[in-house]
Amino acid sequence: MARMCIVSREQVEPGEGTPIKEDAIIRTIRNIKEKLGILQNNKLVVSDEKLEEYKKKRSKFEKMAVIHITVAAILVLLLVLGPILLGAPFNIVSIFFALLLGLMVAALALLSYVPALQGEEGAAAKASTANDVVKRLSPRSSPKKPKRKKKKK
Repeated sequence: MARMCIVSREQVEPGEGTPIKEDAIIRTIRNIKEKLGILQNNKLVVSDEKLEEYKKKRSKFEKMAVIHITVAAILVLLLVLGPILLGAPFNIVSIFFALLLGLMVAALALLSYVPALQGEEGAAAKASTANDVVKRLSPRSSPKKPKRKKKKK
């Protein structure tokens, strides 16, 4: 099994590079390629020389995914609530198509998909939980001051 860099699309020597995470999207692509008979079954890595370029691409993908999902959510809200607020009758078909359109807009982010590195946490995994926020905002106990020695006269 060859080790291929996903940035430069060149072969990488064994022991070099950082492997990528085999997530649902990579598995789906591999399944489709296997059924079409074009699967090469390469081990996908990011070469050490291209790591900075990879990080820029991954950061751009994460930002674009957030933008696409935000636009999709706003679009769905407008298409569902807009007609109702304007006095149109409730229509389940329009809600279905609004959700379908929202999913399609959100799926556009996958056109520039860059997989995560193995062992790397995504933006969602790094998000703070409510307990983390409370711990950071709660007043910390003040450190105890050392006792001063009295001066002798």
